[in-house]
Amino acid sequence: MSEHMRRRLTKNDITILVRGEEVELKSTIKTSFANIINELIDFETYSMEEILGDWVNDPRMRVAKYLKGIRKRDGLTQEEVCKKLKIKQSNLSKMESGERPIPKGLIDKFVKLYNVKKIMLIEKKLSD
Repeated sequence: MSEHMRRRLTKNDITILVRGEEVELKSTIKTSFANIINELIDFETYSMEEILGDWVNDPRMRVAKYLKGIRKRDGLTQEEVCKKLKIKQSNLSKMESGERPIPKGLIDKFVKLYNVKKIMLIEKKLSD
C-alpha cells in the first residue's frame, strides 16, 4: 500500500467539488469530514484496490471512469457530448463503461471539449 494511503486523513486532505468547482468549507467542517472518513475506512487494514475497486489497476477502466466523471463534472449528457463530437451515443457509452478504448483520433477532441490533460485519457498503467 502506498504511503499516502497509510496515514490518516486531515482537513487539508478534504476537497469538496460541486459540478467541478471547489466549494469553500469551514475548517471545522473539513475536520469533521476527515474524522468521519477515518472512522469508516481503516487505511492500514484495506488496500487501495479494496477501497477504490479493481479498476485502479486496469488502465481502460481508469480512463473510462475518468471520461464519465469529467462529463458529469461539466453537467453534460451523453447526447450533448455526442452532438458536439459527432459520434454515436452507443460508442460513447462503451468508452465510458470500459468496453472499448477511446480512438486515438477522438482523444484530442475530448481534451478540447473537457479542458483536461491528454495523459488522463491515454490507457497507461499508473506506475509506468
